[in-house]
Amino acid sequence: MRQAIFFDRDGTLLVETGYLSHPSLVRPYHFTAEALRLAKEAGFFLVVVTNQSGIARGFIKEDELEAIHERMNRLLAEDGAAVDAIYYCPHHPMGMLHEYCAHCECRKPDTGMGQKAITQHGIDPARSYVIGDKVTDFLFGRNLGATPCLVRTGYGDSESERLIQLGLEEADVFDNVLEATKYIVAREREELP
Repeated sequence: MRQAIFFDRDGTLLVETGYLSHPSLVRPYHFTAEALRLAKEAGFFLVVVTNQSGIARGFIKEDELEAIHERMNRLLAEDGAAVDAIYYCPHHPMGMLHEYCAHCECRKPDTGMGQKAITQHGIDPARSYVIGDKVTDFLFGRNLGATPCLVRTGYGDSESERLIQLGLEEADVFDNVLEATKYIVAREREELP
């Protein structure tokens, strides 16, 4: 089974802009491509998992989100760093649009997106990692059975304080996705026989 890294999108791979609503606003951090290349070279399958409640709130349509993801992956591919799969949750229990107003199993920290990726791509969660900038990403990783890492970009600074308040002091916290990826790759190399 494959070893994967699950990445949050906004605030982790892309500069946080609130509700990213147009492909022209896609801006990977300057270190994102290097982090993804490093993970690919180490043999990880790269998966993006992203809550997109802007769809339920009526801020963006699914076809617009698809265009955003196409641009993101095209920009990353130009740097040799395209991701292998992208999953999103369009739901929110307080959504404005009836068809998306739901309590679902795919919205992080629930594991629906991760379970779908595991099934579709033969991923071993116990050998995999999650990198994100929010407590929900950290809990998603724990709930999935993967090793979670928090980054300080995006909402990460304030969220790292929340981890302590929640009694999760053991969390691995890094300045950014590149530092987290370097740690993961080094850890895996040390654990190999």
